[in-house]
This record gives sequence, structure tokens and C-alpha cells, in this order.
Amino acid sequence: MDIGLKILISSVVTLLILSFLIFLIYKVLQVRTRRDVRKAYYNAMSRMWFGLFMVIFGINSMIQFNTVVSYIIGGIFILFGGFNAWHFNKARKYFKDNLPIENKAWEELERKQHREKAQR
Repeated sequence: MDIGLKILISSVVTLLILSFLIFLIYKVLQVRTRRDVRKAYYNAMSRMWFGLFMVIFGINSMIQFNTVVSYIIGGIFILFGGFNAWHFNKARKYFKDNLPIENKAWEELERKQHREKAQR
């Protein structure tokens, strides 16, 4: 095997692992948060990274295995992963714009709860 191909494959596998780890990080953040908009934002981020994982997986299968079946399956993964990443990137932008509104509402709720505790 050519040294350039080995470097390419190892780079793609590294990106594959990295994208999956970032996906897991955002899933954990999604589960741990109590805020609804932030939970939806983390879900969109995690699904976007999973879409990138699928694209990289499809590219990896096409590079490593030079068969017609791997090209078909890799193409399906690239198409589905690309659509997934594109769609959830749009969702991420939508929820990111709503995060300041949610932060303001949570601050008001916490102030109200603090005042109620102080009155008791």
C-alpha cells in the first residue's frame, strides 16, 4: 500500500473517531440539561455531528474497499449523512438564536424563586 493512502486512511479514521466522540459529548449534554431550548440545541448539535460521522464513514468505506457494493453503500451513507448534517445545522442555528430568550426567562424565574424564599 502506498504511504499516501495509509496517511489518508489514518486521517479519515481519526476524523471518524473524533466526530463520534463529539456526538457523544453533545448527547450527554442533552441528557444532563434541564432547559428545553438548550436540550433541543444540544440534540441538533449531536445529530449534526452524527451526520458528519456518517459522511466520513461512507468516505472511509469507499477508500478502503474498492468494490461496487462499498461504493453503493458508501454513497448511501454520504447522502443520508449529508442531509442529516445539513438539516440539523439549520435546526442548530434556529435554536442558537433562541438561547438568549431562554436564558432571560430562566433568570427571571430564578429571581422570582429567590424573592419567594426571602419572603418566607
